[in-house]
This record gives sequence, structure tokens and C-alpha cells, in this order.
Amino acid sequence: MIHSVTIRRFKRFEEITFDLKGRHVVLAGPNNMGKTTILQAVSAWTLGFKKWKERNDFRKHGGYYAKVPIARQAFSAVPLRRFDLMWANRDYRGNIEIEIRSTDGWSITMEFIADSTEQIFVRPVRTADAGVLRGADIQSVFVPAMTGLSKEEPLYANPETVADLLGQAKPGDVLRNLLHQANQSETAWPELCHSIQNLFGYQLIPPDAAGAYIVAEYRVGQDGPEFDISSGGSGFQQVLMLLTFLNIRPATVLLLDEPDAHLHVILQDSIYGELRAVAERQRSQLVIATHSEVIIDSVDPRELWVVLQSARPLAEDTEKSSLIKSLRVLSNIDIMLAREAEGILYVEGHTDLDILRAWAKALGHRSADLLKRVFWKPIVWETRTGADGIQARDHYDALRLVREDLPGLVLLDGDTRAPSTPIIGQGLQRLRWNRYEIENYLVHPEAL
Repeated sequence: MIHSVTIRRFKRFEEITFDLKGRHVVLAGPNNMGKTTILQAVSAWTLGFKKWKERNDFRKHGGYYAKVPIARQAFSAVPLRRFDLMWANRDYRGNIEIEIRSTDGWSITMEFIADSTEQIFVRPVRTADAGVLRGADIQSVFVPAMTGLSKEEPLYANPETVADLLGQAKPGDVLRNLLHQANQSETAWPELCHSIQNLFGYQLIPPDAAGAYIVAEYRVGQDGPEFDISSGGSGFQQVLMLLTFLNIRPATVLLLDEPDAHLHVILQDSIYGELRAVAERQRSQLVIATHSEVIIDSVDPRELWVVLQSARPLAEDTEKSSLIKSLRVLSNIDIMLAREAEGILYVEGHTDLDILRAWAKALGHRSADLLKRVFWKPIVWETRTGADGIQARDHYDALRLVREDLPGLVLLDGDTRAPSTPIIGQGLQRLRWNRYEIENYLVHPEAL
């Protein structure tokens, strides 16, 4: 199993390392923060190492291992329109490096070498040990969220076809093939049937692959009618796909992208426990990307990683509630600004900020330039009409998951009970107007 992964110059990451320590890991965070990218990097390493090892040449040539070409259409690990999209910032020069450290003690770094938009080369780095390369083996499979199930699905004789369709994020085109594979196993099929019976009360019927297309059906109740799996809901199809993968791929690293997709919250609570139990039985390792609050809340904190543009393990159990809250209150823009801003300012509204800017400009105050580019939020605001208001304190606590040392300042109206705090440039500080609100200073005799 995987102990750690280091990624360099791959998609959104210049360099990042995360330690799995052989455990199951849940990557949690908002959309577009890099959770799926981490899964794809592991998948790319597996594909690159497999393709290179098929060459069966473990000698160095001129100090380097031989390069093996991979065409874009054969690169099933990541769906790409052109290969430069895989390089960080689309800087299609130099090499991507992905290092996998195994729980068995070995470490192998694969480099992906730019060639053209339609082809790259792969090989181990020159420092890799030939003996390790011969003996090393980690199986992984990337499982995207369920898409619509195809109406008809032939039996694919070539396993690469299934891998290619998965790489194109089309698991709905291969589910019947996976069920057929499960039915060929004396252990996988009974275990799969048992799980589906427990979760849904459905009886799976062995698939029939004798015709032009695979027929895969299930029965509702002991003597109920039989239905094609396409008749089941998207949640049922999602769970069926995940459990089928787990049962037919023992001793594998399962890279699951949003396994909670299409699932009701009650089923979300059940599915993680079921996936984990099956994985333990199969001696497999789960790496899951999710933003499901239900799954996050049920995970052992030691297995939970926070992904907010960078990735880090959860520091303590108390951070779990902050992580769940951050999914509700933080936008991608908030996360981006928090990493770069000098601090965050909370005011009653945009009018207060306009007044502060005008005063600073008129007085030639040193804050004038800062107020032009300040990261600010209302003290309380609604994410949508009718929603509960988000308080400055809740928003700031969520931001600290992104950047722990981010200073914050709240400017409060004079009728607020909370007193001002010392201004020390750390944590969330408060200043309260001596008068009722900022507008009172505009019409006061001293101001006039």
C-alpha cells in the first residue's frame, strides 16, 4: 500500500507531499481545490510505471533508464485534450515528477517528459534502484463519480477498454462489464450480493453476457419483479459500481472521486462504513475525495486531510467542525484571497468601506493604499436569499484552516455589546465606534 505521495509540477501543484501511512485517507475540501488532482497523480504514476515496466529493460543507457512513449489517447489516467494541460501552469517544459513511497519500504519516482501535445515519455528517475524497480508493484484504480448508465453495453474482451472509458470519466459505460467480472469470482459475487441486500434490500441476478449486450438485472424482494440495473436510481448505481470495484480488485489502492455523489444523506452515512469494511476485508486502501459533510463527520480524524489549495492532515478532532463549516461558508475566491491578503476586514457593508477609503484618501493616511485592495466581508451576510446569516467569527474561523496566521479586524457599530480588543495584529480583533455608526461622524459638528 501507499505510505506517501509527492507530486511536482503536476496540474495545479508545483510541489506537494501527503502521507497516507498505509491508512485509508479522505481528502476533504470545496470544489476545484485539487482533491481529484491528487487521485489522478497516483493513477498517472501507476499507468506510467506499468507502461515502462512492460519494456522489461532495467539497465541504464548513458546514465538514464530508457524512455517509453505514451500517446495521449492511451493515457487513461487523466482525460486530456492535449498533454500540456497536465503541466503546472501549462508550462510545457521540464518534467513532471510523481514519487510513491510504499509501506514495504521502497520509493520510486517516475518522471513524465514533455514531447508533443499528443505524446509524452515516461521513465524512473536515474537514482532509482534497478532491483527495486523489478520487484515493486502497486495496483491502483481511479473511480470517478457515476455518470449516466449506457442503454446497451457489449462485453469488452480487452481490459484496456474498461480502463480507457474510466479514464474518460465514463464509469456508466462499463458497470455491466464489472458486474460480469464479479460474477466470475467465487468470492466477489457473493460478497457483492450480500452488501447490496443489506443496503437496498435488492437481490442481484447473475449477468448474462451470452448475447450482443450484457443483461444485468436485480430483483426487488424475495419473489418480486426483475428490473434492469438502469431502472435503479443513480444512488443505487453509484454504490453498485463502488462495491463492485472493491470486490473485484483485492489488494488495490482505490482512488474514489466523490463516492457520495447522487446519495441521500442517510445512505452517505452508511456507504463510508460499508466501503471501509469491504476494503479491510480485501486488504485494499481507500483514498477518497469528497465534500460530503456526512462523510467528513464520520471519518476518524487521523484519516482526514484538509485540501484548500494545499493539503495537510487534520491537526485535531476539533478542526473537523471547522472543516465542515468551511464547506458552507467559504468560496473559492475567499480561499484564494486568504492565502495572499495581508488580513481580512469585516465591516457593516460596502458603504462603510467607501467612507473609510474616502477618509484615508483625504487625510493622506497610510492605510489608503491598503484599503484599495483590502480583502473584506460584511459582518453578517447571506449566501443566498433567505439563508441563515454567516457571522464574521464563523467565517474567520473557517479561513484559519486556509491560513492559520491570517489577521482579522471587525469594525462594529457603537450599540454592539462586544468591547474593543487590543490591536496586536494577531487573530480576530475588534474595534467599536464610539458613536452609533460610521455615518454619525459625517454630520457631527466636529466633522463639519
